Amino acid sequence: MDSNKIEMFKGLNVLRLLDSIGESLIFADENQIIRWMNVPAKELLTKIGPFVKINDPEDFIGVNLSMFHGPRQNGILAGETFPHTAHIKLFNRFSAKIVVDKVFSETGDFSGYVLTWKDVSDFQQELEVQQNMLKSLYTPIIGTAIDSVLLVALTGLLTEERMQYTKDAILLACAEKKAEYVIFDFTGIVDDIDDVVVFHLDQIAEALRLMGSEAIFVGLNSQFVQQMIRKGLKVRVKTCQSFKQGVNYVWSKMGYKLVKI
Repeated sequence: MDSNKIEMFKGLNVLRLLDSIGESLIFADENQIIRWMNVPAKELLTKIGPFVKINDPEDFIGVNLSMFHGPRQNGILAGETFPHTAHIKLFNRFSAKIVVDKVFSETGDFSGYVLTWKDVSDFQQELEVQQNMLKSLYTPIIGTAIDSVLLVALTGLLTEERMQYTKDAILLACAEKKAEYVIFDFTGIVDDIDDVVVFHLDQIAEALRLMGSEAIFVGLNSQFVQQMIRKGLKVRVKTCQSFKQGVNYVWSKMGYKLVKI
């Protein structure tokens, strides 16, 4: 339907309407030079502008769109398929979903482009958040029926980064709980290990010893042990075949015994 025939569009303030739209809109002429942007786009450019040393979003007026796009996106602008949707990275810091379309005059002449930026996110910040979330899942440190005994359930792949975080988390938990024994359960570990990981494990055990706690390794499967033997790796701790044996060892050391009621 022709918008000129709709009563509500007569005398409409187009710029005010574009400012009220929640998406960031950037308009460029046929030479891809930015000519106008709405308020949400200005707010967005205020955030990302400092990464290209532009603090005032108004200073983006007159800038070529190539500042935001690489050769592939420039090729798209020169093509004929519109509207075009793509995901881009901005200044190696932000990611965004963009929709590019052509703009035409009332007479149907091509007059430029409109870019709609959606879902703009700081992927570096998101990565840090995700890494912090993963760290919290790296190594569960679980309390047991005896307050002074902690269980460290190791699963998946042991890496140097993970072991460094694990070491810090265990020592902190041990100090807070005043743990006398820390049982490390390796039942869920089946991947190959290297000497750096074993070095960290040995360091953790030694640090616990200096804190007055004893580390106990349980659930070391045959594959895990064979790898350590082949590589000449050693850890100086008490080992048990299963978690049950480890618990029985701790109970005997503490003077407890399991009695059927």
